[in-house]
Amino acid sequence: MSRSRFFFAFIVLCLLAVNARAHIGSPDVFFDGKIGPYPAKVTIRVPPVVPGRAEIDVRPVSNRPLQVSILPLFSKTSLKNSPPPEPALPAPEEAGLYRGDLWLMRSGGYSVEVKIHGDAGDGVVQIPVNSVATHQLPLPRYLAVALIGLAGLLVIGGLAIVRAAAGESTLPPDTALDSSHRRKGLIAATFTAFLCLGSLAGGRYWWNVEEASFRKHLREGAWPDLAAEVHTAGGQRILHLTVGETTFGPHYTIPLLTDHGKLLHLFLIGKDGNSSVAHLHPIRQGGKVFEVALPPLPEGDYRIFVDLTLSDTGLSSTTTASIHLPPVPSGSTPTDNLRVDPDDSWATCTTPSVANAADAVSAYHFEDGLQLLWKPHPTLRARHDAGLQFEVRDAAGQPATLEPYMGMISHAAVMRADGGVFAHLHPAGNFSMAAQSFFESKVAGEASGGATSSGMMDHSRMHHGGATASSAFELPYEFPSAGDYHLWVQFKTAGQVHTARFDVTVAP
Repeated sequence: MSRSRFFFAFIVLCLLAVNARAHIGSPDVFFDGKIGPYPAKVTIRVPPVVPGRAEIDVRPVSNRPLQVSILPLFSKTSLKNSPPPEPALPAPEEAGLYRGDLWLMRSGGYSVEVKIHGDAGDGVVQIPVNSVATHQLPLPRYLAVALIGLAGLLVIGGLAIVRAAAGESTLPPDTALDSSHRRKGLIAATFTAFLCLGSLAGGRYWWNVEEASFRKHLREGAWPDLAAEVHTAGGQRILHLTVGETTFGPHYTIPLLTDHGKLLHLFLIGKDGNSSVAHLHPIRQGGKVFEVALPPLPEGDYRIFVDLTLSDTGLSSTTTASIHLPPVPSGSTPTDNLRVDPDDSWATCTTPSVANAADAVSAYHFEDGLQLLWKPHPTLRARHDAGLQFEVRDAAGQPATLEPYMGMISHAAVMRADGGVFAHLHPAGNFSMAAQSFFESKVAGEASGGATSSGMMDHSRMHHGGATASSAFELPYEFPSAGDYHLWVQFKTAGQVHTARFDVTVAP
């Protein structure tokens, strides 16, 4: 490492991150719902470094002029210490689009508060965002050379000042410098030079330690650590999970918020041609230990993705692992050894639908005659609206009435084929509802001058479209990068949860 890095060590303080990311490889946040009386879509493009500027696009549905403002709220900062709201201004390139940006100054859980003022009244919404660093910015070579030169001038000038102070400052005016005073000046300058060299060596060591820690934390998700194993008890295959044993230590209990009434949302996704998928909800057995009774998924290797939200910061994350499931036990009857969550669902999608054709309907057909139609959409491109608009039709081709599934009209999971991208989607957006409840509780508590219990608000009211009897729904999302993706879409009708799979290729 070059000596110049010592002079730029302060940059590390600006970039240090907690290694948490809601979802994996898909950092941007999407909201679709009502902000007061105004239906609106919001896109928040999260900066890759901290501090960094988040770009916010707000698209309210209104024919009248509006005033839109945005405000960053940090989970550990009082509202009275928050900065003033920033205006989101009309974008010249698109009618009805309001655009602004905000500085996210610290690592941790934020909420972007979006306010809309217009003739129909005022509206406000909290949209939770994770502020973490995912990149390390390089130092431009010209800037390094310039700063090294300036540092050299400071050192040389400092040595000259020390030498003069030790050798000449005690002499009367107009007195010639003798050998004794020259020697004192040289000794003082030499001693100062050694101090400078020691400081540089110490700074280099400190930099190496900080940079190693920073690089260790540079990852887009998979936090905290997750250990998984399967055992059989009472005729059940039980998945045993330990969350954060390395990160938090053996005696730390992870503080979690319930999201859709669940502490954890676990997705099991088959590997290597295994087309099975499960959406499960482990039960806490104590501390960092969770267990879930496995459904009759076939034997094989599976990826594990677990979504969680911390109750002390509102920070949401996804942790991952891999597991090999043994065969389903035969010759025994499952017992109540471990209660099965009634909202657990699973499916084997043997014939996924391919939905690459632009401006065409793609359909997934279920064995009972139901169809999930992916309505015409533009060519799928990275960081462009994916056009995830769906409709469910029954065996007769008529619109089917959907029922709420964990408070939402639909749940979906997106995974890039290599596992490098994973996201959990809803019609309201891809953010954690538990984190949104955390920030709404914080704002309400501080506004009333009292303490409102975090995460205890009824956030069923925030599940936009959650109880609407409809056959159609939309999932706001942009694929973050090019590649081959799998998309699982879940909905509930006639008391049964259905899971459809679409395979798509996303262009750059």
